Amino acid sequence: MNTLRTSLGMFIPALLLVSSQVIAAEFTLRIQHFLGDDSLPHKELIEPWARRVEAESGGRIEVEIYPKMALGGKTDELVDQMLDGTVDIVWTAAAYTPNRFPHAEVFTLPLVHEGDPAATNQAIMSVMDDLLYEDFKGMKPLLAHVQVGHSLHLSRRTVNSLSDLDGLAIRPAGRRVGLWVVDALGAHPSTKRHPKLSEALAENKLDGALMSFQLAQSLDVIESVKSHTLRAENKYFGTSLFLFLMNRARYDALPADLRAVIDRNSGVGLAKRIGRLWQDAEQNALAAARARGNIITVLNDSDQQLVEIAFNKILARWSDTVQKYGIDGPQMIEKARQAIRQYQVQ
Repeated sequence: MNTLRTSLGMFIPALLLVSSQVIAAEFTLRIQHFLGDDSLPHKELIEPWARRVEAESGGRIEVEIYPKMALGGKTDELVDQMLDGTVDIVWTAAAYTPNRFPHAEVFTLPLVHEGDPAATNQAIMSVMDDLLYEDFKGMKPLLAHVQVGHSLHLSRRTVNSLSDLDGLAIRPAGRRVGLWVVDALGAHPSTKRHPKLSEALAENKLDGALMSFQLAQSLDVIESVKSHTLRAENKYFGTSLFLFLMNRARYDALPADLRAVIDRNSGVGLAKRIGRLWQDAEQNALAAARARGNIITVLNDSDQQLVEIAFNKILARWSDTVQKYGIDGPQMIEKARQAIRQYQVQ
């Protein structure tokens, strides 16, 4: 019996060693992003993507995820971290580097994206190698996606008309187009940093914020405000762009069959799926606001016309701004709209 125990004691560790060698990954990909592991992007995009890639690679690829900037650095450094090889993949908001993706920014403009994230996401990925390639040199874009759209979330005042926004301090969405939108609505874009936005709104340090309902719910903003205003039914005040990017050299260094795994889990197909997921999350958050008793309003017809005039001025302003990148703004806007129309459900 002692001899048997000794033999088993020697055999089991040896078996475990052989098993670990068999399933050991050949490649480890590290993903970093700025949100928590309880966030929608982490739970519904990044984590499922990582597990699919691991499974489809037969364990040859291992994916490590580092939420909340666990590997260090600042949010506006994420793209550089991916490019210099500090990490292999990042998920980030394009607004953190407002001059870095001037071509892709067209899809965030009001009157370009009109509230269908599945259509806009697919459009972005379909023109990635044509209209947008200059923005993504050195990168393998796995996905670029938008929110359903921005609405106004107001702490004290119910906005029934544009005049109600006069002088209100509104936190914009992003550092350029979002600022322009708040200004065009007649409010004051507040760029003051608040460690916790929901508390700032609850304590009336801010009059409101411009963001999606989904993001407002995740930041506890819905519980801190009393009303919400949409541009019109299912129409919004622009949107935000998010990027899931891989270091191009790291991608190119993978064997062809593993690059194919990455490709199958990226691009237009993923864009459509994520668009629908964000659409559902937005509707759930809107329902949560209604269930709480918050007031939901839309602008009247005359104010909608005034907003459209103001937003057309934003399109002209954007076109003037991106001239320095050699971008024909009006042409880019029209091509973006055409691409979106191709994927809109009739």
